[in-house]
Amino acid sequence: MERELTILCHGFNKSAEDMFFLRDGLNNRGIKNIVANIPSTLSSLEDCMNSFHLQVYDHINMSAKINFIGHSMGGLVIRSYINMRNLENVSKCIFISTPHLGSKLAKIAGKIPLYKNIVKPIVELQPKEENIYLLKNKNIKIGLIIGEKNDSVLGRIFLSKNADGRVEKESALSDDANDVVYLPFGHKEIHHKELTLDLITKYLSYGSFE
Repeated sequence: MERELTILCHGFNKSAEDMFFLRDGLNNRGIKNIVANIPSTLSSLEDCMNSFHLQVYDHINMSAKINFIGHSMGGLVIRSYINMRNLENVSKCIFISTPHLGSKLAKIAGKIPLYKNIVKPIVELQPKEENIYLLKNKNIKIGLIIGEKNDSVLGRIFLSKNADGRVEKESALSDDANDVVYLPFGHKEIHHKELTLDLITKYLSYGSFE
């Protein structure tokens, strides 16, 4: 049985390759990890969870301790999966720019005729008043990494200044978090930065970004 394993999950309209910077960086620091590849563009959250399950289930059963890292919608998949499976061997979760309260941009996209029927994750990314993905297992340490660089055209037009170009800071917060750190990066780049890797390494080691 493996002592500890970290599982990474990418976000909306991406593939496993989007998490390779973190994968390789963690491997170089001696942190064993795997990256799931979910159908995050056209499939529902349930379909994404089913795909995730097929890829990680054996690894979870063969590891004494599991950590999860999710970028953007990948964080919602991880939260839903942990709750659905009532996982008991999860130690830490790190959510990077995860829209716990949804995204205003998803609401705008959802108004396009038939778009939600084709791009099904848009349904899960609709704005919400509360985080419906709070983890039931209160023993899991949760760290949030949130971007503050609103540098995208759509972000500047439709979002407040307190956003990362895709997700507003308020939406990326969650009441069950133990620690939160804000970084001067945009949504598409934050998980490709050395500083983010440093903070993830620290959190996995000590349960804190400090």
